[in-house]
Amino acid sequence: MQEKTIQDYCRAIEKMDRGDGVRSVDIAKALSLSKNTVALTLRKLASEGFVDMKRYGKARLSGKGAQVARKMNFKHRVIETFLVDKLGMELGKVHEEACAMEHWASDEMIERLYRFIGKPRVDPHGRAIV
Repeated sequence: MQEKTIQDYCRAIEKMDRGDGVRSVDIAKALSLSKNTVALTLRKLASEGFVDMKRYGKARLSGKGAQVARKMNFKHRVIETFLVDKLGMELGKVHEEACAMEHWASDEMIERLYRFIGKPRVDPHGRAIV
């Protein structure tokens, strides 16, 4: 499975899960995909250990999936902060840019970028960078 797919699903599930898992129909809506595509992908993610789910149940991140989501959130928030604070981009425009960049940015580059911007504790939206 493509790394970008794993990353997108883990972030989407993490964002929507309020403690009782996420329905595949909600994931499909969030990612603008068909319910069929999401159901097939969730089965693959479960077989690879990224999500826990039961047939016709809700998807929840496993420890492995939660780790992916945390890493992608960190990358996303560092990039958004850089774009706003150092490049002067408008807050309303940085989300889409960060979504594209987070997938190709290496861990080393993000760590260096994080240090470069002064290791901020929050992103421009006020969310914690951890």
